Amino acid sequence: MESTKKSIPKSILIFGAAGHIGQPLAEFLTREAPDIQLSLVARNPEKQKLLQNRVPNAHVLAADYEDPSSLAAAVKGIEGVFVISSSGMSETTAMTNLSNVLKQDGSAVHIIRLLGIFPEFNPRRVPASLGPGSLPYEHPIAKRILDESDLPVTYINSGATFIDNLWLQIQPVLLHKKFIWPEHRVPFLDPRDVAEVAGRLFLSDNAKHVVTGILSDELGESLAFDGSYEGFMEFWGPRMGKKAERIWNFFKFEQANEEQWALNNFVERILGRKPTTVRGWVVEHKDALVKGDRTVSWA
Repeated sequence: MESTKKSIPKSILIFGAAGHIGQPLAEFLTREAPDIQLSLVARNPEKQKLLQNRVPNAHVLAADYEDPSSLAAAVKGIEGVFVISSSGMSETTAMTNLSNVLKQDGSAVHIIRLLGIFPEFNPRRVPASLGPGSLPYEHPIAKRILDESDLPVTYINSGATFIDNLWLQIQPVLLHKKFIWPEHRVPFLDPRDVAEVAGRLFLSDNAKHVVTGILSDELGESLAFDGSYEGFMEFWGPRMGKKAERIWNFFKFEQANEEQWALNNFVERILGRKPTTVRGWVVEHKDALVKGDRTVSWA
């Protein structure tokens, strides 16, 4: 095969398939490439049932990054793998186990890993308050392990905040007409657009996509907000407990290093259209937002 060409996988395994990226990826692939056999990973039995209803032709299964035997069964004969990790997970254990079983099986022709790494960032600058389990600590470890595996990996490195966090952030807006969140100046991106980018990369035979560019979109219109520590902890502390302090620390870390990210038009070039904007997402979900009865999985 030419060096500029790659194989299009005939089967694809999606980790986090019930999540806000994994599920739309499964739906995109079902719609655009129905002949590809999908295997969808979800550990929660209720989410497994939901996935089976949403994607009836897919194989739904449970697999755990910390359980090599379940991983080996999940990747057996699979050619494409979408990899995403959950907050607080040890990437050392997860990616070591995954890379080992993928190499042992030998079927994979294209692996896509979602990351959020500050480009050329000195890891010594990660503060102690964002230690093991945090994104800036764990994601560089994941990339190092996958790089050393020599597996055919494409990285989608996203320097964006996901627009659907508004399902959570709308709460103080509805209660106090005030947006209460730490200030951080990074672009907004609809996770469904990330899913479509991943899907189009799987379905492309072009091996030369420059995917290490930062996925981003122009910032939408700013809402008035309370960016103070006191305001954040007063509202979110009772709702999140100890997690509130960690979230504050992460976003202030992100704000302090925002110059590491650069805007580009990679998502637009891959999708062939403008990515979803914050305003467009809010307009799409306005009726549900004002009800304030939805949230996000990580909170």
